[in-house]
Amino acid sequence: MGKYTGKLLVSDMDATLLSSDHTVSEGNREAILNFIKEGGMFTIASGRMEPAVRHYFSQMTINAPAILHNGAKLYDFAENKTLYEKSIEEDRKSAIKRVYNELPEIGLEVYANEIVYVYRPCAETERFKTRSYDVVYGMPDKVWSEPWTKVLLIGERELLDKYEPVYRSEYDSGYCVRSGDKYLDVVANGVSKGIALERLSAILGIKKENVYAVGDNMNDIDMLKAAGTSCAVANAENAVKEIADFEVPSCNSSAIRYIIENII
Repeated sequence: MGKYTGKLLVSDMDATLLSSDHTVSEGNREAILNFIKEGGMFTIASGRMEPAVRHYFSQMTINAPAILHNGAKLYDFAENKTLYEKSIEEDRKSAIKRVYNELPEIGLEVYANEIVYVYRPCAETERFKTRSYDVVYGMPDKVWSEPWTKVLLIGERELLDKYEPVYRSEYDSGYCVRSGDKYLDVVANGVSKGIALERLSAILGIKKENVYAVGDNMNDIDMLKAAGTSCAVANAENAVKEIADFEVPSCNSSAIRYIIENII
C-alpha cells in the first residue's frame, strides 16, 4: 500500500501536461513516476487520437486506460484494446459536407479508424508534416460510409468565434466543443471527457472523492465537474478556472507535479 493507493489523477494533455513547447517537463515526469510507484493511477484525457498519444510514451508513463477523442474513446494501451467507442451519428455527416461547400474559410479534418483525413487543408494541417501517424489528404468516397470518431473544424480564434454559433444553429445541433483557440471538436451526442471519466472510474472501481482531474479548456469542464477534486492550470480559460476547486501553476511550471505534491 503506497500513499497514493486508490487515487486516480487524470490530466488533459495540450497546455496542461504538455508545456507550450509540446514536451513533458522533467518535474512532471518524475512526479508521475513517483505517484505510480506509490500506488496511484495516472492517465490522460485528450482530444488526441491513439497514435498521437502513444508518441509521448517516451516522455510520460500512464498506468490506466486513456480517454481519447474528447471522450469518444476509452483505450487501454497496456492491453492494446478499445474499452469503449462511440461514433458520430450518420445523419450529422451532411453538416460537415455543407461546411466544406459553404464555409471555405474553415479547415476540416475527419478522424476515422485512427486515420486523419484532411478534408480541407489549412495552415494548421501543416502540423502533420512533423507527425509519424497516418494522414490522408482528401476524402476518399469510402470514408463517408465508415464510422467517424471525431471531426475538427479549424480556424483562427476570431474566425471560429464567428462561425461556432453559426455551425451550432444552422448546420448541426449535435454535440461539439472547443478544445482550443483554433479547434471546434465535433463528436457523438452523449460523449464528453466527463462522461468518459465516470465510465473509467467505474471500470477501475475508484470512488469520485478519490478522482482528481486537471485541464485548461472548454472541453475539460465536464471532466473537472465529474472529478472529486478539480484543478485548472494558470493558463486555462477563465470559464475553466471559475468551476475548478484549485488553480495550479501553468503548463510551463510542472502543474502535474504541483497537484501530486501539494493537493493529492
